[in-house]
Amino acid sequence: MSEKILAQAISLAPRVRKISDEVLARHIQRNDVVQATWLSLVSSRPAFFLGSPGVDKTGTVQSLAGRINGAIFYDALMPTVVSVEQLLVESTSIEEMPTADGGKTIRTADTLGRAAGAHLLFADEIWKADPRVLQTLIDLAKGDGVRHEGQMVKTPLLAFLSASNELPDSEGNLGAIWSRMTIRVVVNPLDRAGKSGLVKARLNRDRLSATSVSSQLTLSDVETLRKARPFVEVPDAIVEVALDILQALLDDKTSGDFSWAWADDRRFGRLFDVMQAKALLDGRATIGKQDLAVLEWLLWDSPEQIPVVKAKLLPYCRTPLSEAQELVDALFSPSGTVQTVIQRNDRQKGVQALDQAKTCAAELARLKSEAGSDGSMTAKIADLISQVAAIQQDVITVMLGNRVSA
Repeated sequence: MSEKILAQAISLAPRVRKISDEVLARHIQRNDVVQATWLSLVSSRPAFFLGSPGVDKTGTVQSLAGRINGAIFYDALMPTVVSVEQLLVESTSIEEMPTADGGKTIRTADTLGRAAGAHLLFADEIWKADPRVLQTLIDLAKGDGVRHEGQMVKTPLLAFLSASNELPDSEGNLGAIWSRMTIRVVVNPLDRAGKSGLVKARLNRDRLSATSVSSQLTLSDVETLRKARPFVEVPDAIVEVALDILQALLDDKTSGDFSWAWADDRRFGRLFDVMQAKALLDGRATIGKQDLAVLEWLLWDSPEQIPVVKAKLLPYCRTPLSEAQELVDALFSPSGTVQTVIQRNDRQKGVQALDQAKTCAAELARLKSEAGSDGSMTAKIADLISQVAAIQQDVITVMLGNRVSA
């Protein structure tokens, strides 16, 4: 049974990647938001996005939710929610009931909806939630359902997602919710290249035909991924590496206090839930060292700790794919020679740019060979090779005296 459901889940990985690519074509530089949302959906663990208003957190999640046929997305701006009923109740009806003595009594009946009917919940400005709503948010984050009229009511929630432009007061009463935000992602404003890409993405979006078909999953597909996730193998070596990383953070007294991470056994167990989800979404049935990269989102308690976590992770999770991505990122740098040639039609630097692209392509071919039998990794490196080939052609176009089309 486990082999069958794993096979079914792994077969969905190409469609997940296609959906992600389509969403990212419209939501520029929001790969972290997309990936964290997928991880939350498959691992059942809550995700939190730290970022200022206007950086497209909600829009990106809503766009991805729209690719899951039948999924209900609910966005709650928490400062405006003043009661549990406002968060959960869709409508209330009033009925008159006869009493034994011939009188009448009035009874109200609530129909649950809103957050209680959502498959993906986005709790925006979560730390400004009314104190009366906090327990309901904790219940939703735990995935146990919600309390209503004296009993727990099961909800269809698949992903509890939240956001704020600030972190909760460490001395306040929000610690219980913050501790449950397993996946923690910082969302930064777009850089110069991103803002330029945003304009093009908006134009392309507005020009798309109304009949264009987008890739989709069904709720049943998502459930298959969630059921398969516990069957993804967790090698003992990966457990030991995770412990080594935690120990390294704990022992580094110059980089802040990570004792909270070692003391939180619940979080340690959930590290592997999320890594299992990462492997499965990549089309693999076993966690590999490339999946350790998601610990960047799982082992910080304040933004100042993020560079420290990244530095500790780097020696453990380098793969041919990570090296390939670094090469391409460097080649495509907005301040690099290749982009200077293309953006400014600078023919004088064309030969230098072409040499850089050719060198990058040769190194990518080597890394693809090094990836060996890892089909997911080789496919992603092959995609990077295609991107470099396209940029080479753009450089040649400029060298021939033509402009590269937008």
